[in-house]
Amino acid sequence: MPNLLKQLELEELSLVDRPANAQAMVSLYKRDNSEEETMEKAYKMTEDQEKNLDNLPPKVRAKIRENMDKGMSYNEAMKAIHDEDMKKAEDATIEELEIETLKAENERLRKSLIDNGYVIKAESIEKKVEPEYVEYDGEQINKADIPAPILKALEEAEVAKADAELTKRAEEALPNFNIEVAKTLVAKFDTDEAVMEALKGADAVFGESMEEFGKSDADGNFATAQDKLDALVKSYMDENKIKKSQYAVAYAAVAKTDEGKALINKSYKGE
Repeated sequence: MPNLLKQLELEELSLVDRPANAQAMVSLYKRDNSEEETMEKAYKMTEDQEKNLDNLPPKVRAKIRENMDKGMSYNEAMKAIHDEDMKKAEDATIEELEIETLKAENERLRKSLIDNGYVIKAESIEKKVEPEYVEYDGEQINKADIPAPILKALEEAEVAKADAELTKRAEEALPNFNIEVAKTLVAKFDTDEAVMEALKGADAVFGESMEEFGKSDADGNFATAQDKLDALVKSYMDENKIKKSQYAVAYAAVAKTDEGKALINKSYKGE
């Protein structure tokens, strides 16, 4: 029967009695099997642990056995599962906090955009268009709230009303001008008192019955201030290639000059 030697210490191990190299050294190693023994012990569960394992959900049982296969005891396997669940719960809590933070930031940005006049759509963010109003029966109404056919009729009525008002002002200010020319001049120069005064002077001249235009004195010069003014306007029209139908425009331009103003004043005096 073989003998079991324990706590054996060897100083030399020779395979031959006369070695070729007496100084040669060989290192020997012995494998430690204590871990296997521990694992074998870890795989063994008590009867109570076996019963408890049977009462657990299948996924938990599988996870416990997987951990025990890695060398954990039953209690270590249970603790590892517990720690893993706690980590997942912690990660979920952090994720929820991050989501809530993002939601709060999104709401803050959304409110800021709305407060600054932007419209948030699914596909874009656009600057809110300022509402346009149309007056009807003395009341301002948002165009966006009016059906298209009605809005068109109201806009046409508004244009007609404005044109009627302009026509009335033109007829009152320049009754002897062509009405379309008068409307153009009044619309452009209504706020310029000097130009309007000159245009009204021209209108008064148009209204007078003139026996003859273009009289000249013995030296060939125009006899009256009005003749000179007419010649000045004609010259301006020729230089600027202005049509005869736009005589009033040329007259208004000449009336702004110092020479034109002087001639108009003289024509008022009958010089």
